[in-house]
Amino acid sequence: MDKHSRLIRPAREILLPLLILVAFVSFARLVPLHGTPAKYNWVVVERVARPASWQGAALADAGKDPHYRLLLENSQVRVFALTLPPGSQSFVRHEHNYLTVTLEENEVIMWKDQEAPLEHFRVPSGEVHFFFGGSAHGIRNESKATYRNVTVEFLDPQVTTYGYRYESGKYDYGAAALNPPVDPEGHFVNSLDLEKAEARDVQLLPKETLSPGKPPALAIAVTSVSVADGPDRQISLKPGEVAWLERANAVLANNGPGPARFALVVFKPTGGKY
Repeated sequence: MDKHSRLIRPAREILLPLLILVAFVSFARLVPLHGTPAKYNWVVVERVARPASWQGAALADAGKDPHYRLLLENSQVRVFALTLPPGSQSFVRHEHNYLTVTLEENEVIMWKDQEAPLEHFRVPSGEVHFFFGGSAHGIRNESKATYRNVTVEFLDPQVTTYGYRYESGKYDYGAAALNPPVDPEGHFVNSLDLEKAEARDVQLLPKETLSPGKPPALAIAVTSVSVADGPDRQISLKPGEVAWLERANAVLANNGPGPARFALVVFKPTGGKY
């Protein structure tokens, strides 16, 4: 064996396995783990560098989480104000189905139990979103602005998006959230069917009024709005405040100079019709 062959052979025996190993590692970084979407590969380094709080977070009921403040409780609902300053998070178990109404536009990370807190969601002001209970849900605010919503827990399990769909002739899940309004500066009333209730995203222009229909109903102010629940109960709601309406002649009004936006949850009577 000449001198040239004696140099090439050891180099080939050492370099070839190294090249194969490098190629394998590079390929493995491009392929997601089983059950992990490829679009989240970039956060794997972050997950190692910063321990994921979802792994060790203690579960609590919303009533015991310091970020939730009870606003109203009766035989139909528990209503909370959720406030998450920048850099904070909440991880609670909701036993009941619930609805959230976002008060200001923000971007948050949301996840369910046994999921990693990775996915960011842009939540617009006034968004009405339904969630099924029975599991833990987390919200983390990594923005520079405080995240605020009103959370409505439904004590009746029949308040749900699951029901009979006339378009298909089958029982199935309906929409879980209302789409943003077509004209955010105009008048609108958009509705989400919850079987035993109906959630509405409403905006009134100056001097306009709206009756919720047959009581009871829950009004949630996104902007300032006036409420009259009969002649002897006049209420001016500020953003994030709520009112439980029990009278048939209840009226919501916009007495201000600009649009007034609020969410309205109307509960169906025993017969199932408004």
